[in-house]
Amino acid sequence: MTGIQPFRGMVVLQDRAHEVVSPAYDSLSVAERQRFRADHPHSYLHVTRSAEDEPDAATVNNSTLVSRGRSALEGILGASMFASHGSPAFYVYRLVDGAHTQCGLVCEVPSEYYHSVAKPHEATRAERAALLAEHFGTVKAMSSPVACTVRDDGSLERELDAVTHSEPILDITGDDGLQQTVWRIADNAAQLRITERLRDEPLFIIDGHHRSAANQQLHDRGVSLPVLTTIFPEQSLHLVGFHRLVRLREGVNQAHLLAAIQRRFRVETVSDVTIVSPGQIAMVLDDEWHLVHFDERPVAGGASILLGALDPVVLERELLLGIVGRHSAFDIAYVPDIEPFAVIVAEAAENDQIPIFVPPVAVADMMAVAQGGVIMPAKSTYFTPKVRSGVFLRIFDELDGN
Repeated sequence: MTGIQPFRGMVVLQDRAHEVVSPAYDSLSVAERQRFRADHPHSYLHVTRSAEDEPDAATVNNSTLVSRGRSALEGILGASMFASHGSPAFYVYRLVDGAHTQCGLVCEVPSEYYHSVAKPHEATRAERAALLAEHFGTVKAMSSPVACTVRDDGSLERELDAVTHSEPILDITGDDGLQQTVWRIADNAAQLRITERLRDEPLFIIDGHHRSAANQQLHDRGVSLPVLTTIFPEQSLHLVGFHRLVRLREGVNQAHLLAAIQRRFRVETVSDVTIVSPGQIAMVLDDEWHLVHFDERPVAGGASILLGALDPVVLERELLLGIVGRHSAFDIAYVPDIEPFAVIVAEAAENDQIPIFVPPVAVADMMAVAQGGVIMPAKSTYFTPKVRSGVFLRIFDELDGN
């Protein structure tokens, strides 16, 4: 098996980027994605579509979805919105979101090697992975790199930073204020240093678990497509919480629910909450804020013990399933910590939901869980800013003559 590789991909043209580059998929509601697609007919969201975004959502099947995605890609290619930049190469991809800056290496990783070094940490849904597997097999392209991180002593970060002092091939700022800049690494010596630096290095998946699972499905069926990947040094990451919005059946007494939570955990009623710390969650019941303090974490133990003590896991096991589930059937939605708590509370109230605010998982804990081969519940971590679709494009198979 080999390691990471330069790739023969394309980068969106500077003057067409605003038409193609998509916002982060799960930062938008279904209605917002539908409006964005209507306003941006060449957005890459038309390629990576999901059933819930379609006008015939109730009846559309995966084959129809991916066929529509392939047609949308052919339209983008026909409009000549991407440019090639010569021989296979690595790229540096910098994202600047407010005061936060992070640089990643964009490369491709052969499927067999990727699955030997890539470490997932979150559960995936089989039906979503199956849709994406069919998407990659039919659309034969990838534009959303799987985001990974590696342990770094500063050497990779310095290597990437050195490239950013040259002229970029793309520099755009979206309506959301995110600045995205791309450099091609033309120096063969630098490419060799990076390849050797990352050889056999564990890759911890930060974003793209379903894309990764889809590639594994294809690989198991004998279809080996390389994985377009962005690798970030661990110190550059910004992980935030993934909050829960819980809807109970009508008529549930929230005071009784609070009393049950108080019998299990120490609960502190407060006037307002704007941030939650590790070892606690915040929730609003009957228009009052409550801080729920979880038990102390173990000081020693393996990955399974650590996993069982992580805040999203304790929340799901002890509070949602163990307490809320005994009082009422419930459904749950997820929202990342990218808006003020007050905004999330107001929206939850409009939808008869109980907002539960969860602190971010530490990067070191995420790595330890993944290294130990155990899996967190879905929606346990949220990496921001997210890499975007429509910046890079890797075409597979007959479309590029491979």
